[in-house]
Order: sequence, then C-alpha cells, then structure tokens
Amino acid sequence: MQHLNFNVPVNINMGEGVTGKIGITVEKAGGRTLIVTGADVIETGLHKRIEKMLAERGVDSIVFSGIGPDSTCSVVDSIVKLASSSKARTVLGIGGVRTMSIARAAAILTPAKIRIDDYLDGTRAGVPALPFIGIPSTCRDPFMFKDSIMLTDSRNRRCMIVDTNGVLPHAVFIDPTNAETMPPATFIFTILDTLMYAIEGYMSVKSNFLSESLFLKAVSAVVSSEKRLDENSADKEAFEKAAKAGLVTSMGLSMAGPGLGAALSMIISSRFRIPRALVSAVLLPHILEYGLQVYPEKVARLAPILNEPTEGLTVVDAAQRVIDTIRHRVGLRRVPMRFSEFGVTMDDLGNIAETVKSFDFITQLPAPLSSDDIIGILKNGL
Repeated sequence: MQHLNFNVPVNINMGEGVTGKIGITVEKAGGRTLIVTGADVIETGLHKRIEKMLAERGVDSIVFSGIGPDSTCSVVDSIVKLASSSKARTVLGIGGVRTMSIARAAAILTPAKIRIDDYLDGTRAGVPALPFIGIPSTCRDPFMFKDSIMLTDSRNRRCMIVDTNGVLPHAVFIDPTNAETMPPATFIFTILDTLMYAIEGYMSVKSNFLSESLFLKAVSAVVSSEKRLDENSADKEAFEKAAKAGLVTSMGLSMAGPGLGAALSMIISSRFRIPRALVSAVLLPHILEYGLQVYPEKVARLAPILNEPTEGLTVVDAAQRVIDTIRHRVGLRRVPMRFSEFGVTMDDLGNIAETVKSFDFITQLPAPLSSDDIIGILKNGL
C-alpha cells in the first residue's frame, strides 16, 4: 500500500460571497495591508471592494497594480519597496497564478529586505515572512498548497519554480463570483488549464488513492463547467464547479506533482509572452498522447467523465477516443493548435527541453523523458 502524507495548513474559504469575510482575516493576520494586483483586476473594481471591506475593519491599505500578463520577477523589488515604505504587515494578492506567486514572493522578501535576483540565486530570507493572503480571481492556483511559486527571471525570461522554504499562504479566498467578471473565452482557458493540471497530477507516479479521487473529481467538475458555460456564459453553477475543480486540483497537487505540460506551458508562456492558460489548452492533447504511451488505462478511465462510450473498445482505443474528444473541444475554441503559431521554431526546442529538465517535479512523470524525448513531443506539435 502507498504511504500517504497529506498536510494542508492553509485557511481555505470557498463559496459565493466569502470575499466579504476578508476584513476579519486581514485584521487578525496583521492589519495594514499591501494589495498586489494587475490591470485586469483593476478593471473589475474588485480591489475597491476589498479596500472598502478593510477600511470597515479599521485596516489601512495601499494598492500596487503594476502586474501585467508578462511581468517578470523584477516587479517583486518594486512591491517590496512599497511594502517597506508603507510599513505593510500583510500582503494580499488578487489575480491569477502569476500574481499569486509574485505577491507571495514579496511577502517573503519584505522583512528580509533582499533583492529578488539574490533570492533566485539562493540567498534566503532568514526572518519570518509577512502573512500572505490570496484571492485567486481565476478560481485556481496550482501552487496554493505547495511551498513553491512560479517566477520568470527578468535576466533571461527563464521560468523558474522557486522554493519558498515552507512559506504557504496564511489564507485563501476562492469566491466564484469574482470570476464572473472575466471574459467568457478567457475563463474557459483557465478551466482548461485546471484540467491539464488535474490530468497530469492523476498520471503522476506520486499520485495515491486520495489524490486520484481528487483529480478525477476535478476533471468531472471541469467538464461540467465547460459544458454549462457553452450553453450559458453567465451560469453561476458553472463558476462554482470551476472553483471546486481548482480547489481539489490544488489539494491533489499537494501530494502529487504536475508534469510535462505544466513545465512546458510555464516555459513557453514566459519566453514567448503567451498567456499560460492558452498554451496549456494547446498542449493538452499532446500530454494525453504521452499518457497513452505510458498509462493508457488511466487515460481510458477519463472517457466516461467525458460522456464518451467505450463499450467494445480496447483500452488503447478508448484512450484514443479521449484524446480525440479533447482535441475536438480545444479546436472549437478557435485557438492556435501548433506551437509554431506562438513563434516557437525548431531552433528553440533544445533550449526548452533543457529548461524542462531543470524542474524537480519532472522526476514524478510516469516514465522518464530525455531531452530528445521532449524535443520529439514538441516536434509533433510544431
């Protein structure tokens, strides 16, 4: 029997309207707050609601809104400077995965007063971090329960998974109503990103009976959410299901790591300045083809969740049906289906493959991949 180690020491608040409880949590965590976010959230006015809630609890706040879709880690130094000068005692991040990672990095580095480049090069804070509170506007953050974050090195635009030395969020608020202000097409890609993480976690060699159950629940919730959004882009239940999928995927990833698709989406997104969720959607069929080679029975097990009949089919044929269905669903989104459409060329493949090999969680793949293997997968999608 597999050994099970399950530890999620994060205060999770999920449900419609839970954002309204943020003031109490911030007040108890430390008070004076730096809100870290980007232009996409500023347009929705969510930060104003948060500021009002904090003010009602007597908590002062200041907003840093300089995070963009391709921000590198250099922005962390600007946030730390603002946090220090404003004497912030808490950092609150509102936004997508990139914002969550950047804001947590700022919470770690502010008390230590060290530069982000030095941190990436191995210098550690040595003092306790400020409490970090996350509000993932996209209802998901694969690093939510992990002591690591995703950052793009400003010196070379290389994506890195950075160890936080045990620093996890103090609290996370997952409110599906926050995602309702996103453009429908954008939100569809965020849930396809969740789907890729769930499938890769499901195929991880570290996955166990509990994480597998969580990942399968996540896949089911994503499929249901996507279908409902296609029928009605304002369907509240669709957003609730997406939030549940994001949460249970993150819980599963606290036990089993992501995989090749996660690494490739981070690397290609950082280097070519493409939204990571879009890259994930394009990668998904290719990741399933890899799964067909190493875990056909697991891929085939997804067919009923996708409402695909498999009676009379072999395991391999059932798995192929899953891949065809996913490829068709992604194709309906009218997005680039080839890496070359993102600007990736044959000359880029070697560097991408070597960067993938530097990610620790790649060791959790169901079958080892050499650099040549990764290049081969990329060629198939070029």
